[in-house]
Amino acid sequence: MELKKLDKSVLKLWYVRASVISLILLGIFAGSAAILHANKASFSLTLAVLLSVGIPVFLLLVLTLIMPILRYNMYSWGYDDKRIVVNQGVIFRHRVVIPICQIQDLHRNQGPIMMMLKLSDITISTAGSNFDISTLTTSEASRMIDELERSLEARVEELKNEEI
Repeated sequence: MELKKLDKSVLKLWYVRASVISLILLGIFAGSAAILHANKASFSLTLAVLLSVGIPVFLLLVLTLIMPILRYNMYSWGYDDKRIVVNQGVIFRHRVVIPICQIQDLHRNQGPIMMMLKLSDITISTAGSNFDISTLTTSEASRMIDELERSLEARVEELKNEEI
């Protein structure tokens, strides 16, 4: 089985999400500065608070801007008629193998930004858990669901024939 990389448009989506988080973090920093300024806090108190808020905010900003490219480089996926394999994770690496015969439900999910970028998530439900395959192109997701559906139907027919 050949493992595939995600489409480059996934990076756009992940950077949009990272930008939203970054704006929230910058808002926290600016809000802290505004509160201190409105209360006419002393310079040493202002400096101490802004450093204690600013350093973690800066580190989180760097992390939210670097993480999408790291996630993109580490993510790979593939499937055949027997299993689905997903490799993911930056700090903690995960390899997930889902046997096709254990799939109960397949769902394709899209949010508004994902629709604009023509991306979809696939949620695979088994008896024990749910697993998401992140941000495939909509055409890849549809093709994957169609092929898995055919594999599942073939497996059901095999099981019916075995019972007879």
